[in-house]
Amino acid sequence: MAEGAAPRVPQATGERFPKAFRLLQRREFLEVQEGGQKLPSDCLLALVQRNNRAHSRVGLTVSSKVGNAVVRARLRRVLRELFRKRRAQWPPGLDVVLVVRSSAKEASFAQVSRAFDGVTRKLQRLFPAPPVPPKEPAP
Repeated sequence: MAEGAAPRVPQATGERFPKAFRLLQRREFLEVQEGGQKLPSDCLLALVQRNNRAHSRVGLTVSSKVGNAVVRARLRRVLRELFRKRRAQWPPGLDVVLVVRSSAKEASFAQVSRAFDGVTRKLQRLFPAPPVPPKEPAP
């Protein structure tokens, strides 16, 4: 990337969830888990760390203690969907690992959604978006 060039934000067309918005490698998860800030919210625990990107990324951790494979897969699908639909509300430039607690096993979609919204509010409060400079009027 050239000096002074604006960072490129990947475009998520339609209903896609591109790899650029995901934490994929074990190393990325471990960096956030070791150096990240903890944000508890009901059945979720968010670990947050700044990244050097123009967009936020998410990683999901669902332990086998939460439930069997069917339960864990359902929770991952729900969380991916919530992030995909609401990622515009998250501040840019964050890596977030969402750790699902065992209490999520019996949680409904609405309860998981409320916990996700709680994480979103905490992220907005802790990492406020920089103010947008006013546009100059055209001469």
